[in-house]
Amino acid sequence: MRLLKDKKGQIRTIEAFFAAILLLSSLTLIPMVQEHSSDSTELLSSTAYNILMSLDSNGQLASLIGNESWINLKSCIQSSLSPMAWFNLTVFDENMTRVNDIPITSGSAVNDRIAAVDYVCANTGSDYAVYVIRLQLAGVD
Repeated sequence: MRLLKDKKGQIRTIEAFFAAILLLSSLTLIPMVQEHSSDSTELLSSTAYNILMSLDSNGQLASLIGNESWINLKSCIQSSLSPMAWFNLTVFDENMTRVNDIPITSGSAVNDRIAAVDYVCANTGSDYAVYVIRLQLAGVD
């Protein structure tokens, strides 16, 4: 008879049941968040490749690097991106020695999710040279 009147045990059981449901539902949402972050990183990577390929399609990228026209290169990258995006571009020679002497960037990164791509281009003029361009992008979520 005393067991039927004791409601504390029933409340604890219901409380434990709801706690278990809360934990299981939060665990099912975690993989969804990780997939979203990788999707945005993939989008940034494809954007970076598209920008570099479009600049390289007519030889403009190698020409800008060969002439060390870093300000014009920065302007080309900025005009291809939204104002809310951050970028950092570094040019290396074939020995992975940094070529650009000034930073080619749009300021400080806007978040921690940064996509970096490496792109190889060659200057086919009289002074043949191979360059590795690393473009890092980040965007506001």
